[in-house]
Amino acid sequence: MSDTGAVPHDPATLRAGKVRTPVPAETAGNRYEHIDGMRAFAVLLVIVGHAGLGHIVPGGAGVTVFFTISGFIITTLLLKEWQRTGRFDIKAFYVRRAVKLVPPLLLAVAVPTLIFAAFGGTINWNAFAGQLLFYFNLLDADKAGVLPGSGVVWSLSIEEQFYIVFAIFWLWMVKSPRAIPWLTASAIGVVGASTAARLLLADPGSQQIADRIYYGSDTRADSLAWGILVAILLFGWQCGGGKPGRLRRSSGRGAALAAAVMVFLVSLAIRDDWYRQTIRYSLQSIATCVVLLYGFTAADGRVRDLFTAFCRNRVVKMIGLASYSIYLVHLSLIMWAQSYTDHRPLVLRLLIHSALGIGVGVLMYRWIEIPARRAYEAVRDRRAEREVQQRA
Repeated sequence: MSDTGAVPHDPATLRAGKVRTPVPAETAGNRYEHIDGMRAFAVLLVIVGHAGLGHIVPGGAGVTVFFTISGFIITTLLLKEWQRTGRFDIKAFYVRRAVKLVPPLLLAVAVPTLIFAAFGGTINWNAFAGQLLFYFNLLDADKAGVLPGSGVVWSLSIEEQFYIVFAIFWLWMVKSPRAIPWLTASAIGVVGASTAARLLLADPGSQQIADRIYYGSDTRADSLAWGILVAILLFGWQCGGGKPGRLRRSSGRGAALAAAVMVFLVSLAIRDDWYRQTIRYSLQSIATCVVLLYGFTAADGRVRDLFTAFCRNRVVKMIGLASYSIYLVHLSLIMWAQSYTDHRPLVLRLLIHSALGIGVGVLMYRWIEIPARRAYEAVRDRRAEREVQQRA
């Protein structure tokens, strides 16, 4: 098996056990613990940026991490389904996405917006519809006239557009014996086209262009595509036999993790306008990809022990699990609290704002996300049981 990520692309061959089946480093609930740690890191970047340190820690870097993780997770799930069944259940895919995304979105954005409007707040109803129907990023997200703080859902719009387009293309690709090569070529094409779009649009000193690039579906799609490519590469490694190649061995070394962290930090430190409109997104996505791979291939050693300890920390794990709800609510809460905290020292403001966003987000995760998922799973399991009984 080479390190190119090429895999046997016949689902029947994979299901017949003629190649090694994946044994991902998963925890209970089919989750990857190091990815929960990465989600915690990403959402903390966003919170700290919005809580008062945006001039030092750009919260947008956390969004780039989220994009890359999303591309990886969705692709991994679809590849595992394809390996197991040889098909793609697009209806189930969209239902799962809706169960995950919609309940917190309604509670964090829709209901407060309606209350805000009822008490005299000004709302642009087209922008509000864009928030709920996932085209908000295509509007002028900074000046859209929505519930204060709810503008963060622009990134959710890009992710949902990705889910829609990717699912449709995968439904077509999965019927081909060359599904993996087609997916790989498509992802590489998206990386190239999206990067080229930023390079062509870049105009140092223009805030309008900077916003166009930052919020654009076309100019941010490469982060998702990088995640797709990592998922394909890892799938190839896990399905193939033979000794690990050089790339796989290198990805598990502490030096790889250290290099990724260094690249990410450098991407935050450079303030040149042209760079920030173009290359920084690529560097942050690539660094995220290296950390993703490291979590699956890490060799024994002190670095792996420290990395694992961070990801398994109870607080880190909970923040990672609740990162979606935290992301949705944190900025609205920060903006609400500012009238009470503006006169406080910066450190105290950071603590109050972070505690508000994380605390309410964790409560939403426990009281909204988990019950919604369990209700869906119960309905799904009952339906599956009835189908089995009908066939018996």
